[in-house]
Amino acid sequence: MKWNVKRAAAATLGLMMAFQTAPAVSVQAAQAPEWNTEVLSVSQIGGYESGQFNVDGGVMEIVAYNRNTGRAYAINGQSGTLASISLKDLQGDGTFEKLEGIDIDVKGLVEAADSGFAYGDMTSVAVSPDQTTLAAALQAEDYRDPGRVALFSCNSDGSLTLKGLAVTGVQPDMVTFANNTTVLTADEGEPREGYGNGATDPKGSVTIINTDSLISRTVGFDAFDGSAQRTALTEEGVVLKKDTAPSVDLEPEYIAVSGQKAYITLQEANAIAVLDLVSAAYDGIYSAGFEDYSTVPVDLDKEDGAYAPAVYDSLRGIRMPDGIVAYTSGGRTWLVTANEGDSREWGDEDLGTDYLNEDERNFEDGEDTSPTGAITADNSGLTGKVVFFDSSDYDGLDETKDYLFGGRSFTIYEVTADGIREAYTSGSAFEALTAAALPEYYNCSNDNSVVDDRSGKKGPEPESVTVGAVGGRIYAFVALERTGGVMIYDVTNPENAGFVSYVNSRDFASTVDGSQVYEDGELDKWVTGGDVAPEGLAFVDGSASPTGNPLLLAACEVSGTVAVYELNAAD
Repeated sequence: MKWNVKRAAAATLGLMMAFQTAPAVSVQAAQAPEWNTEVLSVSQIGGYESGQFNVDGGVMEIVAYNRNTGRAYAINGQSGTLASISLKDLQGDGTFEKLEGIDIDVKGLVEAADSGFAYGDMTSVAVSPDQTTLAAALQAEDYRDPGRVALFSCNSDGSLTLKGLAVTGVQPDMVTFANNTTVLTADEGEPREGYGNGATDPKGSVTIINTDSLISRTVGFDAFDGSAQRTALTEEGVVLKKDTAPSVDLEPEYIAVSGQKAYITLQEANAIAVLDLVSAAYDGIYSAGFEDYSTVPVDLDKEDGAYAPAVYDSLRGIRMPDGIVAYTSGGRTWLVTANEGDSREWGDEDLGTDYLNEDERNFEDGEDTSPTGAITADNSGLTGKVVFFDSSDYDGLDETKDYLFGGRSFTIYEVTADGIREAYTSGSAFEALTAAALPEYYNCSNDNSVVDDRSGKKGPEPESVTVGAVGGRIYAFVALERTGGVMIYDVTNPENAGFVSYVNSRDFASTVDGSQVYEDGELDKWVTGGDVAPEGLAFVDGSASPTGNPLLLAACEVSGTVAVYELNAAD
């Protein structure tokens, strides 16, 4: 796809007139919440540059912090190393500090210790609550093989000493500590060679590891394979591929822990699983719910170069959460999810195993409609491409509705005796806020700075989330992978969460030399300056911070940087 740098905005009057004739679609402005920076100020005080970048991401991905060593550890997916970054010299006096680090060759250390493991990729990193141990999740070279967790002792100079390796399920994509001696991995089990013709779709699972013995237990989803169990899931809005067992179809993405329970996002299935860590059995799997675009405005028009929200009677957003975090407030446990969305695009066309569940419709010529036919160019005024979810191959959805990937939002759930209960969702706020803050770059992508580029496909794309306490209040921090930056909400009262501020240290107007990608002689993609595509977040409590104030760390996968923001509560 080619990008036109100059794009004409659609005539506002003509667009509104088109909507006035359409009973299925109507204009509805989404009011951006007011900023509340007087209660919390945010400033970037430091940053680390890996010296690498990639328009397709995968450079600086996940970051963790060790309060005892004053080091941040960030995964470099491009080089296969772990950056150990010193934060000790941060002053918090308003000046920006360029951070230095050392690269740790995790791949080399692991291969020397276990010649039987074919190292493929490092995907996640975490530090134990007592700060003595670091865990790194490693996927095997063959996508069908079990992975490993590498456990390291954290040394005072920032280096690591390998303690041992534990076996996990297939494709461990995230690692976290449940306590000092228990590590969990979300084993995604993606069908990377597609479906059919002998291709394998590995089972998804969660692995529970004892860090002392290195004994691991992999917990799959076989208990949900029965016909009655599967039907119960889909009737509640869990999205499953037709004629596929849940144990094969479910793909764990991210894990949050509270007490003796683990909460696992099953992104493609639009669900959250609850795992009892004592019994190593699932309490249940629950739908993450949907954004209702018959009442919540959404911007689908990528051709008008502006924020153009509307509501559509037939349209829903499948939240498909990626990041999840748990916290307690008011004596209750709450979950926060970043509702990114994710399609399935696997396989090889030549081998007959290719698979894609995107349904792209182009409203430009007036011939295409939404999958149900309810949204047309005439009744919506849409003139560009919109990527819908192809629901024809899935159970758990309403055949009379049109669906989008993701919710362009974050959601808070209360953990109840019966499962989870939705308490709050940000709805249209992220699009309204970014449009107000960045009108020239609204809904641009992470591999270009073209306004409105992502409006027809997942918008700003909330990727990850963390929470932390600042000045007696609890805040949620939500990273936007495409537009960039971090949304900050006060979630002290979860059912009345409120927007506070938005910070974005991306330099939209600049281009990194050598990042330009051309197709057929035309500029197709490029990397802008600053911090692009935050993938992983880490909150540092004030008691552990070198400045005495809480910090937020953001690992950015396109720019290959780690941004450090200082958080100051009002007096």
